[in-house]
Amino acid sequence: MLKIKIEKKVLKKVKNTVPQSTLNKQQREENAKNVYKVRNIDKIQNKKILIIDDIYTTGNTVNECAKVLVEKGISRKNIGVLTLAKD
Repeated sequence: MLKIKIEKKVLKKVKNTVPQSTLNKQQREENAKNVYKVRNIDKIQNKKILIIDDIYTTGNTVNECAKVLVEKGISRKNIGVLTLAKD
């Protein structure tokens, strides 16, 4: 049995956006910028982070999430991504 703690209130979406699926590649990149903020950074310091997303098309959503985590001091080598579906 894996002992994995789930922290749900670390990344917060702070900007309303249109669904990524309705946009082209360039629009998706712009649409994902500055959308997420990190809260409760103390809960994830010195931990391995797994970002879970429902669908991966261009990767802009998970890349933006990883970017804000790195900006708060989380090492890139400690961030992984799990996607449930690929477009």
